[in-house]
Amino acid sequence: MNLLVIRFSSAGDILLTSLFLRSLRKRFPDASIHFLTKQEFLPLVAHSPYLDRVITINSSDRRKELSQRKRTLIRELGGKYDVAYDLHNSLRSRWFRVGIAQRVEVIRKPSLRKRLLVWFKWNRLRPIVPIPELYLRVGSRDGLANDGQGLELFIGETSNPLPPLRGKPTVGFAPGARHQTKRWPPERWIALGAMLREHHQARIVLLGAPEESHLCQLIADGISNGISGGIDGDSHAETSPLNLAGETTWLQTAAALDGCDLVVTNDSAIAHLAAARKRTVVAIFGPTVQEFGFAPYGTRMAVAEVPDLPCRPCTTIGGDRCPKGHFRCMIGLQPHHVAEIIEKLKAMAG
Repeated sequence: MNLLVIRFSSAGDILLTSLFLRSLRKRFPDASIHFLTKQEFLPLVAHSPYLDRVITINSSDRRKELSQRKRTLIRELGGKYDVAYDLHNSLRSRWFRVGIAQRVEVIRKPSLRKRLLVWFKWNRLRPIVPIPELYLRVGSRDGLANDGQGLELFIGETSNPLPPLRGKPTVGFAPGARHQTKRWPPERWIALGAMLREHHQARIVLLGAPEESHLCQLIADGISNGISGGIDGDSHAETSPLNLAGETTWLQTAAALDGCDLVVTNDSAIAHLAAARKRTVVAIFGPTVQEFGFAPYGTRMAVAEVPDLPCRPCTTIGGDRCPKGHFRCMIGLQPHHVAEIIEKLKAMAG
């Protein structure tokens, strides 16, 4: 049996397919399972033991290139796939899946219900269905079941870039996000980092993409400059903030997360990366809400948010600016509120 799973992007969504892939392999242990994605996300599935092959396309590929890729796949298989599971249901995935398999199963996205919540604040998204479980429904006809083991990311022999630190907690900060309104302000990160460093002698590790390196360095410098008293010289040096943003690959970032006792992150891919590595996660939600299904899944976690704001959610994915101009969903979330959530999680034992 030949099976194809389609999910082109983005990084977080690729990570959220891991429950589906594990369940598919358990259901069909002898099948040949292929995964179709964009080249840039190959590392996120390259080491998966549930896949026999990862097929990639380039973001720039047009219909001509995709047609050639389809013909090549069918020729190599000696026929069509038995089943294709489209976990994306985009224009590109719809075009690619035509004629590729004997049967196609397609995700049913709650797009209209999301828009109703954004536009009219009509909540038709209860109970919340996490995205990994929404993916799993695509395989319901084939008996895929939730084993309760959450997400996974396999990193092969990737080494941890963090120097060891004994007896003190390490906290990962991921202050970036693709959209500006999903970013908690830098001064809030600085204040939280100073609190954790002063009260727990925690080492703060900044994580993110190359384009977030400057933001992360700004926060690291602010934490270093803002610390006051209570820490002796040796401990102060040992727990200096470390900026790894732009210095690590996806898998090296995952390895660095393995060295963290706690991860504080915006609603971004690193939230799912941390969940896949079974870290304790505090996810900061501003313009988006948990009803969209993107809270960290299958790990110990909490969401930090400003409750009962009548303007939330204002978007399904974030934006460049607050449509109301006040940005209360992020500015209203104080560092001490996040610190209280961290204390309740008891993740700072070191």
